[in-house]
Amino acid sequence: MERVTPPPQRARVRKVAAYARISMETERSPKSLSAQISHYSELIQSTPGWEYAGVFADSGISGTTTNRPQFRAMLDRARAGGIDLILTKSISRFARNTVDLLETIRELKTLGVEVRFEKENISTFSADGELVLTLLASFAQAESEQISQNVRWRVRKGFEQGKANGFHLYGYTDSADATDVEIIEAEAEVVRWIFAQYMAPTSCEAMAAQLIADGRAPQQLASNKMPGEWVRHILKNPSYTGDLLLGQWATPDGKPGRAVRNTGEHPMYLVENAIPTIIDRDTFTAVQAEIARRRDLGARANWAIETVAMTSKIKCATCGCSFVRNRRNPKTQNQITTEHWICTERKKGRTTSCGTSEISDTALKTLIANILGIDEFDDDVFTARIDHIDVTGKDHYTFHYTDGTISAHTWRPNLKRSSWTPAKRAAWAELVKARWEYARKLGIDGRSAPTPPEALAKYRAVAKAEAERLRAERGER
Repeated sequence: MERVTPPPQRARVRKVAAYARISMETERSPKSLSAQISHYSELIQSTPGWEYAGVFADSGISGTTTNRPQFRAMLDRARAGGIDLILTKSISRFARNTVDLLETIRELKTLGVEVRFEKENISTFSADGELVLTLLASFAQAESEQISQNVRWRVRKGFEQGKANGFHLYGYTDSADATDVEIIEAEAEVVRWIFAQYMAPTSCEAMAAQLIADGRAPQQLASNKMPGEWVRHILKNPSYTGDLLLGQWATPDGKPGRAVRNTGEHPMYLVENAIPTIIDRDTFTAVQAEIARRRDLGARANWAIETVAMTSKIKCATCGCSFVRNRRNPKTQNQITTEHWICTERKKGRTTSCGTSEISDTALKTLIANILGIDEFDDDVFTARIDHIDVTGKDHYTFHYTDGTISAHTWRPNLKRSSWTPAKRAAWAELVKARWEYARKLGIDGRSAPTPPEALAKYRAVAKAEAERLRAERGER
């Protein structure tokens, strides 16, 4: 037997990537980030056995969160098998949150991806790598929290001196602390026009459409899915009077970079005449009063919205907003068009604990007629006698009358009962009977038997006729 020498084993090529990050947008940052990218690009491409898999870099984003575009892209590439090794400068560049760091490196480890930290000389594939990482990451997180506390202290001291923490507002030039703000006259004219048109009166949606049509809409308005909201923001902003309210947003302890609205947990500072005035105080006050008036009117304040007697008069006692009327079109010929009322917050898809549900328009009118002691609902009687109705949960209704009296009622409608007429119920019984007789002939279980075509056609004819009759009774097409 002849002995032969096995061919030399080809060294496995490792797909290597690098991650770089700078957290502050300063004049040095672009150079620092560029230097990191160049360093790792040259290192990877010049090392034998390494295949360049890219350098991922995030600029101006804190390491306390994993919500970093390039960081997420790198993880996606690793999950797809496109990376075997990740190089990074230090633990603090990779992540400053201990929990996020450990979760990420453990996931990468299960994927067979190694991470090397250059400054600390640590590999996640080493025996004591995770233990050392845990200790060092804790120090990095503590350092980040200390930096955040220092930043908050500096910002608060600036507020006490009347200096903003950055200033950016349509109509003005940008400023680091609002001490050198100037009016941009072309934008200021749009702001003045909005305030004047609102008192004309014109709706916010109509003003937004006009600005877009005239080509005067800023990018924030043109790209807004709800352009009327941008106009409302302009109308409600007191900064146009020259006064600045500092500290409206605050960063909670332990959550750097995640500002939330300040509801009294931290002090706020009013700086009068801090910036040039675009809108005088009398005009601003008048507009706020008009906003409040329209809010009380609800949908009746918007001339483009079709209103009925109950519009803005059915209130959610928990959310404080009005119920709005929705129309649900039939999906099949056997169904009818239905209308129902729903809490505005629930309709917008917002998280609310009000516990209300949709209320059938027909059922609600029946309830109101019974409470008022009339044969059927009447718009004029309702308007004359009912100020509004508060709805609490699914079955509590409080009637507030125009004479100042109140009555409370518990009621839960059966939304399907009104459409389940005696004729339709009888037709359904005939359908079920026909199905069981057909099953008996076939010798199979009635629950799995097909419906005889002639019985189904008969039921559908009755259902369609009843639907048309109900439409006619309700005045629906």
